Order: sequence, then structure tokens, then C-alpha cells
Amino acid sequence: MSRLGKDFRAHVLSLDIPGCSIEQIDDDRISLTTAEAVGEVNFYCFDDAPEVVELRIADKDCDAEPKFFLHFELIDLARAQELLHEMTDELMKHELYDTTRVLLCCTAGMTTGLFAAKLTEVAKTLSVNYSFEAVPLEQARAEGGSFDAVLLAPQIGYQRKAVAEAFPEAVVVEIPAKVFASFDAAGALRMVMNLLSDHTVFSEPDRQNLKFVRDLKNDKIVMVITTIHRPRSTWIGWRIYNRGDVAKHGSVTKPRYDPRDIEDLLSTLYLWGWDPREFDAIGIAVPGVVNRGSIADPKENVTDYELGRTLSERYGAKVFVDNNANAAAVGCYMSQDEYDSVVLYTQQTGYLVGGQGAVVDGHLLKGRKNFAGEIGPLFRAMHAIGDGERDWNLAWSAEGMRSLVAPMLAANVSLLAPDAIYLAVDLLDDMDALREAMEPYFYGDLKQYIPDLIRVTDYRERIALGELALCLQKLANPRPHRKH
Repeated sequence: MSRLGKDFRAHVLSLDIPGCSIEQIDDDRISLTTAEAVGEVNFYCFDDAPEVVELRIADKDCDAEPKFFLHFELIDLARAQELLHEMTDELMKHELYDTTRVLLCCTAGMTTGLFAAKLTEVAKTLSVNYSFEAVPLEQARAEGGSFDAVLLAPQIGYQRKAVAEAFPEAVVVEIPAKVFASFDAAGALRMVMNLLSDHTVFSEPDRQNLKFVRDLKNDKIVMVITTIHRPRSTWIGWRIYNRGDVAKHGSVTKPRYDPRDIEDLLSTLYLWGWDPREFDAIGIAVPGVVNRGSIADPKENVTDYELGRTLSERYGAKVFVDNNANAAAVGCYMSQDEYDSVVLYTQQTGYLVGGQGAVVDGHLLKGRKNFAGEIGPLFRAMHAIGDGERDWNLAWSAEGMRSLVAPMLAANVSLLAPDAIYLAVDLLDDMDALREAMEPYFYGDLKQYIPDLIRVTDYRERIALGELALCLQKLANPRPHRKH
């Protein structure tokens, strides 16, 4: 055991967390137990190499699905303490590990009461651990409480901002009018599960159904790392493709995004015997602007993070870094042969601005310093009111999201004329309604140029497949034209 290992173990054991019992099981395992969850700090020792630390949190009733899972090489005490702090923060959020509580609100509570009963029935049928309560809006504000989500009836959707202030820890969203009017409990439950799950489960390899449809020589061994940052979590998944088939896979789940986690992941895999030099390439898909392996993501305070060069020099491997929306666009293109020009548009619930990738006539558009697809400036130009800000409430309802997305898609049609637009937007599941929202931007016969709109429900799969394709293309053509 190294001096650093002793210091970190002592730090873990010195924690004073109300409601949490900390116990050293043996030299290499420390448990942190609350009423609802179990946390573990595990140490793995290697000859002549730093220890690896595993941080893990699981619900007592569902140990197979960790809520926090991360490995890192113990070489920096401050970094280790930072990650431990993230873990203990999550450990104390009891609501994540017990029944998922959902509150329904309307003016009087009668209609939502019936809806809540129907939701409870559907949840029981599907064997998911959700509870639903319905109260009038004013009573909900007065009583407060701890809820994972608050669903507002359409008639009070305009009060979303005030409700969000009353329930700061919950996802607050308006029930789509179509869902509420038809008492579509299954549709409402699906929406809530999507919002709260953050899509944390990467499909098992034997269940994946996306394959290359277009011709691309796939005879390499490639590791693909996919990163998706959402409001409630960050998910990092890795796959090793052996000539197109998934040989190994795994994932990391944690609350905050930090590109250093990708370095931690690779260093851990390396200590476990995975030599990056055995791969023909490592492809990494991340949020933000990616230019020559360097990441810039102002939203996450990331500036010129040279991930590609750092990993390439450290491991002597070919490392390619791409924007995840660009990778997803390539995945959409490669998995079908009906459309030669496609746009992949993605926007998270609660965010005014989305992101996108575009493949036009078979070529991924990158532009100057790979900035193509970063549509924030376009959004501000099209939507600017007064000081340039829009009502954030729009990003929390299907109707509001359509009003944000429709003009952006109309601009895509005007500038790129794609054959199809793929939508990875949680709140938008009605493509006919979205098309209707786009039509006012096209006068006369121009409506015929609105392309097919296709909802994406397997966003991660699209990213993974697209990043694999990008790696294979770069290996085959090491010095491509910058726009390709």
C-alpha cells in the first residue's frame, strides 16, 4: 500500500456524514451505508503501479444497477477527494434510491387524481417503482415535499417557472395536451422515465440492431468512447469493436461532466491489461467544439482541453476525438441508404438551444475549426428579443419545445436541404405536429421541401456507430480534406 493509498483511506474513514455509517471491511474495501443505499470505495493493487480506486453506489433493493460507478488511478490526492465528494453528494440524495416520487398538479386536483391512479396502474403493470400523487397547485406550493418530478396539467403549464422554484430538486414539466386529454398514462409514464433516467443504460451488444448499411471496410479493432452530459448525470460508455462486432463494453455514471474522467477510464483499463496500442484506433465522442483533438465547451468551463494529443502521447495510440452530435449524424447516415443528406438535431429538456450534426451528400460538414453544427449564434439571431433572451419555460413543454425547434429546422431546410432530419429531443415525439409547426415558415409550394422527420430513440447507438465509422474513415484516409 502506497503512502497516497494510506492517506486516501484515512480521508474516507474520517468523513462525518449524517445518517451514513462508514466501515472499513478490510484493507481494500470501505463501505458507506445509508437507509436507502450502499456506497463502496474499493482499492485494486498492481505490481509497480498506482492503485486503482472504484467508487460505487447502488440502491439496496437493486444492486445490479449502480447509480454512481467510476474507476480512477490513484495518483493525485486532490483529484481523488474531488471524486469522492461527488460520490458522497449522490449517496445522500435518498430520493434517487427509493421509490421515484411524481407529483401531478392542476387547479383543483380532481382530473390529475384520476390520471395519477391510471399512472399507478400502468407502473404496477410494468413493474417499475414509481409512485404518483395528485394535489391542487396551491396545496403543492404550501406543503412542498421531496419529489423527483412534478407534472403540470396543460392549463397551468404557464406556472412552470414558479413551480420549479418551489421544487428546486425536481424536474418540472408540462404534460402534453394530447397526452393529458386522452388520459394516455403510458405515454406520460414513458416521458417521465425518459426525463429521469437520463438514458443511463447502454444497450447490450446482443440487443443492438444498428449496423452499417453503407459500404465501409470494417476490418479494424477500434475502441469507441461515448460521452453524453445531461442535466442530471454524465454517462461515459466504452465499446471495443472487433471487425464490427462488440467484443467488450462498459460504462461510467456520475453526476457531473469532466473530460478528465475519460483519462481516468483509459488509465484504469490500461492497468487492467487493456493496451491501447493493440487497437487500430481509439475514437472519442464528446460534447462541445472539437478541433484537432482539442475540446472547448464554454457551458462546462472547458477550454482548449487537448484530450486527443494527451492520450496519443501517453499511450502511443491513434486517438480521434469528435463532437458527439456529429458522430450521431454519421451514425444516422451509415445505418440506412435511403437518404444521402441528413441532419441530426438534439435538444435536452430545459435547454433553450440544441446542437446538431449534418451529413450532406455523404460528407460530414465540419467547417472552420469544426464549428459547423454549433447553432447557438443562429438561435440568438432568429429568436433574439430585447436583451437576446427567450423564456426558459418554453424548453419544458412539448408545445414550447416545438416553438423553439421548428424555426431552427426550417433554417436547416433552407441552408442544407436535407433528405431527412433525425430528432433526438425527449419532448418531441409527435413528428406530424412538428411538421405543422414548421409549415408557416414555407409559403406556397415550398412546403414540399420539408424533409422526412424521424424521431431518434437510440441516440447513444447512433453516436457509437457514427464514431466507429469516423475512425474507420480516418484510418483509411489519414489526411482527408478538412470539410470531409
